[in-house]
Amino acid sequence: MNRYSLYAALVAALVLVGCDPHNHDHGNDHAAASRFILHLTNGDTIAAIWNDPDGPGGQSPQIDTIRLRRGSYSGRLIILTTTGDTLSTVIQTQGTEHQLFYTVSGSAASHVSISIRDRDSRGMPLGLQTAWEVEPPQAPVPGSVRIQLYHYEPNKKDGITPSAETDADITFPLIVQP
Repeated sequence: MNRYSLYAALVAALVLVGCDPHNHDHGNDHAAASRFILHLTNGDTIAAIWNDPDGPGGQSPQIDTIRLRRGSYSGRLIILTTTGDTLSTVIQTQGTEHQLFYTVSGSAASHVSISIRDRDSRGMPLGLQTAWEVEPPQAPVPGSVRIQLYHYEPNKKDGITPSAETDADITFPLIVQP
């Protein structure tokens, strides 16, 4: 092995060891989220699934594309671990220490707005329940929805600012249809 290969292997090992997003210093560690089920309802229900059955660092996740048309949608996010345990209940119970942020990107950003509907015990946004408003484009428009779950120290959440600590960060492809 030449010097450059050894250096590259060392850097890769350090990155892999140092980038475990679920190794937290807080006392409320929970298993890594591996399955996100997003239910969007406007008369009919759309279920989009982001699934990483082997957990972080293994095979690439299987991800559904969200396809939306004009209208108002009620959203509900269910988060599960690799063992099938429901993290949504933990997040709701520890609401003052968690918040989900939704970001629409790409051309779809000018057609989709998402607002948080649920609150923690202090009245701050939580993000397991959302409202989606969709304005139709002239032709199908691509984009994505990034969902980030942040962990806060108890009662440090202000409802606006993401924490430095991320429990999960996923992205769904999105197509807004006329």
